[in-house]
Amino acid sequence: MRNKHVDGLLDYSAQNESKQLQDGVTKIIINSQVSAEGQSEDLKALAKLMNNEPVNLNKHFDYAQRRIKEINEDPETREKIMLYETRMLEREQAAGKAGYAEGRKDGVAEGLEQGKIDSAKVIFENQMDNGRTLEQATEFVKSLKLISNKELEKIIDLYK
Repeated sequence: MRNKHVDGLLDYSAQNESKQLQDGVTKIIINSQVSAEGQSEDLKALAKLMNNEPVNLNKHFDYAQRRIKEINEDPETREKIMLYETRMLEREQAAGKAGYAEGRKDGVAEGLEQGKIDSAKVIFENQMDNGRTLEQATEFVKSLKLISNKELEKIIDLYK
């Protein structure tokens, strides 16, 4: 979308992108910050309107500009919009914090698991370096119950 002026999007399940949501709606995203070269006059005018630039194209744009001005000049409506935007920002921030916390939790758990694997590997290598047989080193690391047998097999495979 970075260099595109218009993009159509459909909703997909966050867990499985092959599952399109059946809401029957196509979302249109308009990037008003890219070059409008080759676009229709209506789209160029809409991009200008989105960038708070005056537009003199047709009655639809005249109406939109009038309504924007009315809304901006009405303190009550302006307050409602600002309150709505504040709540949206608060929700976005709360979701970001929750996502960060979840990612951090997952990262810590993954890091701990990898740390156990790395420790088991070092212990296994030390056992082998100290003259233990493959079987003895395997049994010793297995007795520590640091990692699963499957992970231990991966370490053993390095020595076969």
